[in-house]
Amino acid sequence: MTDEKHILGYTNAELGRIDPVSLNLRVAIGIPQLADLNIPGYQAIVDDWTNDIRRWLKEYEPNFYKDPGYWCNDINFFNLGVVCEYIERELGIQYKEDQRDQKSIRYTNPSDLFLNGLIDTRRGTCGNMAALHHAIGWRLGWPVSLACAASHLFLRYDNGLVQYNVEATQAGFGGMSSPPDEYLVTQYKLTPEAISTGSDLRALKPSEVLGVFLSLRARHFRDVGNTTFAERDYLLARYLVPSNRHIYAESMGVLVIRGMKLFHIQDEGSPWNLAEWIRSQYRLQQA
Repeated sequence: MTDEKHILGYTNAELGRIDPVSLNLRVAIGIPQLADLNIPGYQAIVDDWTNDIRRWLKEYEPNFYKDPGYWCNDINFFNLGVVCEYIERELGIQYKEDQRDQKSIRYTNPSDLFLNGLIDTRRGTCGNMAALHHAIGWRLGWPVSLACAASHLFLRYDNGLVQYNVEATQAGFGGMSSPPDEYLVTQYKLTPEAISTGSDLRALKPSEVLGVFLSLRARHFRDVGNTTFAERDYLLARYLVPSNRHIYAESMGVLVIRGMKLFHIQDEGSPWNLAEWIRSQYRLQQA
C-alpha cells in the first residue's frame, strides 16, 4: 500500500494542516518509478522559493498603491500577481512545450502530473503547475485551493468575500491571468449542472484535493494500460470528490474496460448489458 493510506480517513481540518507538496508526492510515490522520491527535499525547495516570494511581496507592495484600481483595489489580488511574476520570471517555469497544443495526451510519464516533475524540469501541466501555486499559497497562509473546470485545474482564492481564479499555465506568456467564472464556463463548455452539483468552479476542500491527486495517478495508470490500479485510484478519488463530473466520467471509462474483461458480452452485468439498461432508463425519463 502507498503512503496515502494513512491519511484517507483524516478530517478536512487535519488534511488542511498537511503541506500540499507532501500530499501531492505521497500520492506520487504509489507509482513504481516514483517510489524513491525525496519528499523532504522537494518541500525544502518550495520553502526556499516561498521565502523569496515573501521578500518580493514586501519589496513590490508600494507598486500596488501607485494604481490600486488596476488590482481590483485589493492587495490580495496584487499579491497573487507577484507570485505569478516570481514563478515565471525567477523560476522560468512554463507549460510543457510539446503538450501545449495537443488535443489528446497520454501521461505515460507520471512526472508530467506531479510536483517532482515541475520542480526538476521547470516544465509542467495544469495538474502540477496549479499544485505549485497552491503549495506556495498554503505556505503564505492564504485562503487558496485547487479548483476544476472540466478536466482543467487552476488556483482558486476565496476568502469568503471575494473569489479570484489564477491560471497557473499562463507562466511563460507574461503577466498574470485571472479569468472570471463566466469566461471559464464558455471556455470549457460547462453546463448549469457542472456548477449546481458543485463539480466545477469552486475551491476544493483538502480531502477533495487529495482525491484530485489520486485521479492524476489513476490517469497515469490508465494511460500505461494498468486498468486494475487505475480503477482502484479512480474509485478512491470518487469517494473523496463524489461531485466531480470529470473524475466520474474517467472512472466509468475504466470500469467499462475492466468489465469487458470480466464478462462475456451477453452476460448479465456486462458493460453491454449495462448500456441497454441505461438506455431504458433514459427512455423512461423521456416518456
